[in-house]
Amino acid sequence: MPARKATSEASLEAKTEKVASFMPGSTIRTLDVVVPEARRLHEEDGLTVPQISEKLQVSYDVLNQVFLQSYKMAINTVELFERQEKRRIEG
Repeated sequence: MPARKATSEASLEAKTEKVASFMPGSTIRTLDVVVPEARRLHEEDGLTVPQISEKLQVSYDVLNQVFLQSYKMAINTVELFERQEKRRIEG
């Protein structure tokens, strides 16, 4: 059986799409895509939570919960993020 030739175009498109998927746009993002970028902005770029909140258009409450990882918080972060994303898209 001949070896399959991998197309570099397909893998490049997938990487490009994944990189841009954390930015606010016309589609609903998932928290697991936004959190790594938020952490990178905080650690590498030295941005504060309010600055990251503004840049990624994610509420301060969601980002604060992500960074604190507090067991005392009374909100379900994933559900809150999903509701806010739906509002952002519809809004």
